[in-house]
Amino acid sequence: MKATRPIPPRSALVLAACALLVLAFAPAQYFGRQQDDVLYLIGARALAMGRYCLLTSPGCPPLTMINPAWPALLAPLARLTDHAGPFQAVAALFLAAVPAALWAWLRRRTDETTALLAACLFASSPLVLSQSGVVMSEAPFTLALLALLTAAEAGRALPAGLAAAALLLTRTAGVAALPALAVFLKKRGPRDAALAILPPVLAFGAWSAWSWSKIHSVEKFDMFSFTYGAEPLLKLQRVVLSNAGYYASEWGGCFTPPSRSSGALAAALGALLAALALRGLVLALRRRRDDPAALALAGTALMLGVWGWQYERYLIPLLPLLLWALAAGLGRAAKPALAALLVLQLGAQTLPRLGRPSPWAEPELAKTYAWLAARPGALLGSAEPVRDGWLSGLPSRALPRAESDEDFAAALKAARVTFILRVDGQNYGLEADETAAPRRELERAYRRLEDPKFFRKLHEEPAERAAVYEPR
Repeated sequence: MKATRPIPPRSALVLAACALLVLAFAPAQYFGRQQDDVLYLIGARALAMGRYCLLTSPGCPPLTMINPAWPALLAPLARLTDHAGPFQAVAALFLAAVPAALWAWLRRRTDETTALLAACLFASSPLVLSQSGVVMSEAPFTLALLALLTAAEAGRALPAGLAAAALLLTRTAGVAALPALAVFLKKRGPRDAALAILPPVLAFGAWSAWSWSKIHSVEKFDMFSFTYGAEPLLKLQRVVLSNAGYYASEWGGCFTPPSRSSGALAAALGALLAALALRGLVLALRRRRDDPAALALAGTALMLGVWGWQYERYLIPLLPLLLWALAAGLGRAAKPALAALLVLQLGAQTLPRLGRPSPWAEPELAKTYAWLAARPGALLGSAEPVRDGWLSGLPSRALPRAESDEDFAAALKAARVTFILRVDGQNYGLEADETAAPRRELERAYRRLEDPKFFRKLHEEPAERAAVYEPR
């Protein structure tokens, strides 16, 4: 491990350019596109009011679906405004800080040029830039992860424990990075082990206890079991193979023209990069079995491999670790290879998009939302109720689970749902798995809407593949 070095002027200029590049793409998406961004804003507003519940749904049900750290960071802003713009600006600033944090961590493990190249690859990645200004938790999560690694590698137990607690309270996925704390279990003694382990255990224990007190479960673990259903071993094989292909293609596609970013070339390039990163991971573990970065990478990659949902943004917190492992796997060829990848990424993806309007500047369902917004006082039911309710200006509920058509219609009437929104062809992160229980549940609900005995179609927007129904 290298000692902290002064910041060379060249590095300061490059890192400033990295931050400006990230900011130049904000906002990369309209507010609400991912639903969770709305949840984080609502969570911040609720915390500013002294609550933690879904303000846009009748009865204000508890916000057990999102961990509270990111909303807590946004809560002071929520005291001043509820407009999305300032929240998008803050989110962009958090993401713009990650390249510098990556460089600061990596330069302790490698040379200055390699650390700078990794920071530039992160800042110019289309995976990252597509999330600039999006009010999601990937940026604070990645910063907490880098803080955890920095503290663990320096042998600072309490800062590592606090960073691990922040990681878990930002996203439950932080559990996969906790092996990075193994360094305190073997060598540092019981006091340091306690200082490192107790903060995340207590923090996540408190969050889990609160969640259990409200809904008798911890939602992310519920989602995992719900996805795998009754045949977990067979399903596991399908999920792992599908995820490996998907994420290899997403990473490799960063270095190809957009027209080739989801084909065989992208998948092959991503697989090659992953193989080199795996080599770096193995070499790191051979040198030091409790290497915090290696253990965090292994744990996070394993979790991403078995998680049933697929989103390209899941790669963002993993990207710093992948870039480190890739550099380690390349050895002496790291600098020229990373420089070549940077040229490919800038030329094929980043610079052609710079200054152009975002492809996600407007909601895909703009006309449908306008039709709904013209009918105030209604209660909307949908598969993405928080997003759809926010963008249509209506209170909303999720579609109920039911065994029969009659029960489904009765549950909607009992909840006093006025309109039901059906949207075909949207990405819910489950498109690669036709057997996923949430996907089958949604398809069953949409089929039930076609029964004229229980529902009537009120409005349709064929170009948006959307329709609005009402219960009879």
